[in-house]
Amino acid sequence: MKTTDYEMVTKMNQLIQRLRKSELQEAYSDIMIMLLEYPNSAEPHNLLGIWYELHGNYELAKKHYRAGYALDPSYLPASNNLERLCIVTFEKKRVIDYGEKLHG
Repeated sequence: MKTTDYEMVTKMNQLIQRLRKSELQEAYSDIMIMLLEYPNSAEPHNLLGIWYELHGNYELAKKHYRAGYALDPSYLPASNNLERLCIVTFEKKRVIDYGEKLHG
């Protein structure tokens, strides 16, 4: 994650935990708020892509991974997730890249 905005990093980590715990409805609302707060950031698009992927909507997931990549080509989680979904054999062994960083 390129941003040094502590508030954004905190929100991202909370959202990642919600997605991992399958608290999907709550996560969706928070992702939408984050998209409004950080419209030019790749991170919320990556999370929305994950949300769609967890719901089985791979086309919308790819759309948001692409949006994240377009906003910041150096943001690897969006690139990794897009690549993983676009592989013809759909390698399920590859894990979702949430883009989380632990800050202490």
